[in-house]
Amino acid sequence: MKYLKPIIALAFSFVLTTVFVACSVNNKEIQVDSPAGTLTVKVFMADERLSYSVSSGYTPVLKTSSLGLTVDSVDLGHNTNILSASGIQEINEEYPLFGNHSVARNHANEIKIKMKTSGKEFSLIVRVYNDGIAVRYTIPEGTKYINEESTSWNIPEGTSKIAWSEFNPSYEELSYVTPLEKVPQNNPVMGPLTLKTDGYYLSFSEADCEDFPDMVFIRNGNFFNVCFPAAEQGWELNRLAENNPQALDGTYNGEKVTPWRTTIIAKDLNELVNSDLITNVCPAPSKGSDFSWVKLGRCLWQWWSIGAPRYEDQKDWYDAAAKLKWEYYLIDDGWRYWQQPSKDQWKLLEEVIGYGKRVGVKSIVWVDSEEFRAAKERRTYLEKVKEIGADGIKIDFIPEPTSEIMQWYMGTMQDCAELKLLLNFHGSVKPTGLQRTYPNDITREAVRGNEYHMTRYDRVMSFDHDVCLPFTRLMTGPADVTPVMLNPEELTTSRFTWAHEFAQAIVYLSPVTHFCDQYKFYLESPMFDLFQEIPTVWDETKVLPCTDMGEVVAYARRKGSTWWIGIMNGANEREVTISLDFLNGQTPATLVFDGEVNTSIDRKELVLSPDERLMVRLIPGGGFVGRLSGAEKSVN
Repeated sequence: MKYLKPIIALAFSFVLTTVFVACSVNNKEIQVDSPAGTLTVKVFMADERLSYSVSSGYTPVLKTSSLGLTVDSVDLGHNTNILSASGIQEINEEYPLFGNHSVARNHANEIKIKMKTSGKEFSLIVRVYNDGIAVRYTIPEGTKYINEESTSWNIPEGTSKIAWSEFNPSYEELSYVTPLEKVPQNNPVMGPLTLKTDGYYLSFSEADCEDFPDMVFIRNGNFFNVCFPAAEQGWELNRLAENNPQALDGTYNGEKVTPWRTTIIAKDLNELVNSDLITNVCPAPSKGSDFSWVKLGRCLWQWWSIGAPRYEDQKDWYDAAAKLKWEYYLIDDGWRYWQQPSKDQWKLLEEVIGYGKRVGVKSIVWVDSEEFRAAKERRTYLEKVKEIGADGIKIDFIPEPTSEIMQWYMGTMQDCAELKLLLNFHGSVKPTGLQRTYPNDITREAVRGNEYHMTRYDRVMSFDHDVCLPFTRLMTGPADVTPVMLNPEELTTSRFTWAHEFAQAIVYLSPVTHFCDQYKFYLESPMFDLFQEIPTVWDETKVLPCTDMGEVVAYARRKGSTWWIGIMNGANEREVTISLDFLNGQTPATLVFDGEVNTSIDRKELVLSPDERLMVRLIPGGGFVGRLSGAEKSVN
């Protein structure tokens, strides 16, 4: 949102097994363990309230926390009668992923617990992974209205840090890492929320949100509760009649359900960031789907640096993208006002897209969602965009995420999948893992990214936000942060360094990464050759041990046989040490350190060995980038 305003076909053996064994039922306390037995979830009644807790061995991870959904003014979590529990269904599969690694492992135990309250029958579905849990409710048959939800997280007393973001329906406020007492009470805050506790990192969010309003959090002491600011008085349970009938409709195994409420549980930040729980609980692509047409890559884009695109400049932008070997160019807001004698904006748009094809650069086209809020108009518009040769659509200025608008998202994702259009939502709601179902939903905003940092609007980003963001918004999916500011005039207030800015493109995941600056700063950069090579998705990721939420973030990511290291520093000067034991023998390396001033670099070409350690001094707002070629050995 502006202020003023693929899947590569991979062959896998998919294995989904179901085994039924008895769960533990003692005095209507139902227990289910993760596949490796590392986590245990218990569901029970406590003080007339349906509740759950999570433990690892004898260590409590989540204390007694409430459950419940209020439908047609009946609180299903109050005085609930637990009737029975199914056997355990074991889920065990692998699937391809555009993300922190190329293959996701989905291994969990799932149980369905039947319940009854005030004559209404429903079920609680619990899925337990070795790295977290997810719960959702079936909605009683005949329900007409959802009043509220009572799911909560009762966090441990030993919580020392929590990453959170200020409230904004489109997720475009600052992120913070603070002690618990600094998180506002009785006011919405945005998730995901990530906590550092004694021995664990926890991250709370939601997944597979198809037709519920967007979920945020309200803190009350040590509890975080579900909240729906887009539907404070509840909402009618209605299916949009005109929506694409093939779109996801909020059902699971034939029953109407809520989204999953998720908790990732990890022993360190590397496990946390590499968790696939959010996508794991989402549906696979529909049977027969083919997303081999989805192509990833880098994207040049002019709005941040110069404003509305000028028709007469477009060939220069495509030529620059071709010189950078980048795959895409985004034609942003402003093209709709192009006019020439005997040619309207659509004809001119078709011409520039055609020029891009001739120089080997694909096109993504911006649109205001207001142009197609109705399903028929949306389909007609998208068909026209496809017909003139575009490969993707960027949809901006989307209304707040009510139930109806969330269904609109589903219809749009389905339409774009059918038309083979990449999809980038801006001014939008966060993703909830459905990029697994629709791999063409390639990135989305829902983040305070570099569009906020602009001298022409007198807006400046803080150093701390960059090193908090990986543990808030990025925990739920790719984010179009639009990284890598290089223009010295934009870096005179908050003095982020060039190395820090380049590291954004490594740390912030976006399978199509839109670089924000004017092309001359990339073409003339001493890092030009690295810009030509930087990947946007990864085969393997390691969060390096020096990472500290809200202080410094350091990732090592592998694509093929090349490792890329990106480090972003926060507000305090520091020195970090990086072990190179993941290298496989003598390895040529290009290292980019902070230079003498923030708009310069100290570049070194070295040969490194696995027994070396790399010392990096980081100034406030500083960074580091490394490209280490031929290092095939895994860091795991």
